[in-house]
Amino acid sequence: MSRFPLEVSQYLGREFPKPKDVFDFGEDKPHVSDELLSLAIQGKKTATTSWPVPSPRHWDVGDLSIILNGAGKPSALMRTTELKTCKFRDVDEDFGLAEGEGTFEQYRKNHFYWYGRYGEKNGEVFGEDSVVLCERFEILYPSKPGEEHTVDNKE
Repeated sequence: MSRFPLEVSQYLGREFPKPKDVFDFGEDKPHVSDELLSLAIQGKKTATTSWPVPSPRHWDVGDLSIILNGAGKPSALMRTTELKTCKFRDVDEDFGLAEGEGTFEQYRKNHFYWYGRYGEKNGEVFGEDSVVLCERFEILYPSKPGEEHTVDNKE
């Protein structure tokens, strides 16, 4: 994992600071991770929602993160461009659509499903008043769709 940022820097011909976070979009569903990663690489997914809000949060606007594919391998480098917290009921339609998962209603339904599952496993309850972290981002690598495998992802 630690070689990935160096390999991306070498491939793109510029240095990057050390990423502050490593995550996947699909939690325990590899096919979901791959699908959402693909949407992000294509530029169709430019936002993500987190719950519960990490505390303390170890990244901020401008920081880099590594996105893993469904097999747990580093596959993309992203930069956070915006962070805000709000109640789930207050997430606006523009943000929900930026998640790239279909309509705003689909965004809400999908997140109630995922966060409900997470809450059941961890003794928490997700609802309209739950505070979420809304994050917008840009993909720095791969820079174009189809470049997913140009960097050696060996650990």
